[in-house]
Amino acid sequence: MHTPKPQADVLFISEQPLWPMDQGYRVHGCNMARAMADNGVSVKMTSLRPTTGCEQPWLTDMLVDWPDADTADHQSFLKGWAGPGAKLRHKLASHQAIDPQELAGLIPLIHQLKPKAVIALGQHGPIMLRGLRNTFPDVASIWYAADEPVSFQLSCLRREGITALTNRVYLAGLYGGLQTLFARGLDGAIGVSPTDTRLLKHTAGVRQAVTIPNGVDTDYFQPNHARPQSCSLVFWGRLDFEPNADAVRWFVKRVWPRLRARQPQARWKIVGKNAGTQVRQLGDIPGIEFVGEVHDIRTHAHGAAATILPMRCGGGIKNKLLEAAAMSLPILASPKAVKGLTWPQHTMPVRLCRGPDEWVYQIERVWFDGVLSNTLRRDARNWVVRQHTWPNAAKQLTRFLEDLSGKTFAEHKPTDTHELDFVPINTHRLKQAA
Repeated sequence: MHTPKPQADVLFISEQPLWPMDQGYRVHGCNMARAMADNGVSVKMTSLRPTTGCEQPWLTDMLVDWPDADTADHQSFLKGWAGPGAKLRHKLASHQAIDPQELAGLIPLIHQLKPKAVIALGQHGPIMLRGLRNTFPDVASIWYAADEPVSFQLSCLRREGITALTNRVYLAGLYGGLQTLFARGLDGAIGVSPTDTRLLKHTAGVRQAVTIPNGVDTDYFQPNHARPQSCSLVFWGRLDFEPNADAVRWFVKRVWPRLRARQPQARWKIVGKNAGTQVRQLGDIPGIEFVGEVHDIRTHAHGAAATILPMRCGGGIKNKLLEAAAMSLPILASPKAVKGLTWPQHTMPVRLCRGPDEWVYQIERVWFDGVLSNTLRRDARNWVVRQHTWPNAAKQLTRFLEDLSGKTFAEHKPTDTHELDFVPINTHRLKQAA
């Protein structure tokens, strides 16, 4: 890491390391910070747990150390937790194994950098931000929440049923308490879909909330025009992330036997790190290859005829869907996987699949209809380049910060986004053409 410069416009903070970019908060936090810096904003990043092993100069140049706190810093931080609910704040922080003495290291860092805004990443972001507001009332405090955590837990409950009620209600209550005790009164929050943003504004109680959809690195995730393996599928993502593990298990149980019965040559690769035993054992099923962790997903993605996203729970925008679109892959997805996305009118670059029979039908269409497959490839790439780039997301965030604080962060550059008439999906009413 580098010794921080005397001043920064924006400081991104995180409890956990910022590298590797294999989790949502790392993907949107690091890419947003990089794009803001490219747009002329002075940006620094720090994490309580040190970020190591990164060889990307753009990130290492932004990283600064998290200082140790002295007694005065600790007292200043705790003043931010004071007021009604203070005892509950301490109790909840202790329950989450959070030490305010460690978090208080932000106090001397902000004194040194003098940022105009502090943006916290991850579910514990509000806990960190709350401790700053007494000492730095003129510094905008923003929670980059992306997915609203209470609704995430409830979405999982809906597919699990009554047997998981106790655990899900507990987790929903835990995150609801975190929002009520720490997030309420923050200057702003960022959601990646309109639903998440509404909940952050009204449930979490932040003063302002904005929807900024995730972007994707369209230079890194490029199309490959080599011929893919016929009758092949791919799925990738962290396999210790519940919506991903549930998705592949459901697909194996409900769809794969029907598909293989009709197409014995069908092949499917499951790619991702931290898989549990149940997911790893899926590789023993005929036609399925469990790949596990890879350094670069692109080779496996380019070799597939289509990618699938059979999600049944979760929230926000799926980074894997944006990556697939950038690589011009045909995409088959459940309604849950595309919730929150918008498309150009009359052009939807994804095939929606609801029940098992529709999954089989749509997969076979993509495999055997070359015109449809090529259309999906072209439309997916065009859509994501126009609608989901990090430079344009960074411009949206910069404007939000300026409106929120009344301060100037950077000279705005002209956007290269094509003006299209985008409309939100209504997955309950949308009918896929046969």
